[in-house]
Amino acid sequence: MNIRRKRIQTNSQNNKTTKIILAIICFVFLFCGYKYFSFPSAKLIEKDQKIHIDKQDRFATLGKKIPELDSIWYSLYLKMNKPNFQLQAGTFQLKKGDTVKNIFSDLQKPITDSKNITILEGWNIFDTDEKLTTMGLIQKGEYIAYVTNPEKIEALRKFYPFLENIKLESLEGYLYPDTYKVNPNEFGINILVIAQLDAFENQVYKKILSNKNSKEIYELLNLASIVEKEEKNSKNKPTVAGILKKRLDANWRIGADATVCYPYKLTSQNCKMVVSKYIYEKNDYNTRTKTGLPKTPIANPNFETVNATLNYKKTPYWFYLHNVSTGKIYFAETNAQHEENKRNYIR
Repeated sequence: MNIRRKRIQTNSQNNKTTKIILAIICFVFLFCGYKYFSFPSAKLIEKDQKIHIDKQDRFATLGKKIPELDSIWYSLYLKMNKPNFQLQAGTFQLKKGDTVKNIFSDLQKPITDSKNITILEGWNIFDTDEKLTTMGLIQKGEYIAYVTNPEKIEALRKFYPFLENIKLESLEGYLYPDTYKVNPNEFGINILVIAQLDAFENQVYKKILSNKNSKEIYELLNLASIVEKEEKNSKNKPTVAGILKKRLDANWRIGADATVCYPYKLTSQNCKMVVSKYIYEKNDYNTRTKTGLPKTPIANPNFETVNATLNYKKTPYWFYLHNVSTGKIYFAETNAQHEENKRNYIR
């Protein structure tokens, strides 16, 4: 009898244990099922936030960037619901209350964190390089290296007719001054350079230079780059261009201070401080000591200046000078008049 009772008690206890285990298993299954089926509609994002996705990121590793997706439920969801788009690098906005589906939708709409880069008229490649370096977009010298790279220049020729059939040491002169929008997260020097060449093509070449050959365009840009640096007043540019053109055609020295610093790879600002040091140095650029044009353009002129140089004004003048304090320009027909202007207006 005792043995039988013990067996009954043991069976009863085993039944209870079995029921508890089954209950636990059912609970786990129900809980997992609930979590799995409710995960797609669960509001995961607690507050608005921006995230940055890198090129090496994948859907399976998004939990490193979005903690709310660092779970087994996301992994299971991903296995059963493969996204129908490619993950791309960039910055994205996630919104409060986003579900996993909303997150995937957000990841297809990158935010353009664009910045404006203003390249001023008369800047040279050294000025632009300094600007990009200051903005943290490049390492110092990278822009200069790109626009003077023979292989880069050669690759660009087939896209721009004004670059064809002419030997170039750099793209100086063609890098149109303007304001450009760039994305710091995806910035590439090639993107900016192409934008500058496109701007030159649309703003200058197609409007007034398409009937000229590459050599004629290059010589015009060379002279225009000097006019751009020498004269800021729009009204005076055609006259200054006419004086420089006349001196050039007469085999006179152009005598423009703006050409002095270029071979020393100085920015425009740095040149102002040392121009007197180099003013009588002999090289391929200094038009105070050489006849003819500089070896290359010394800056990048805008449409107004190129047009003024192309359609220069004929005058009896051969000389000009500026009053540094007022910026006013004084013209002269003879050297004697020029010297008198120096005495009267240069202090």
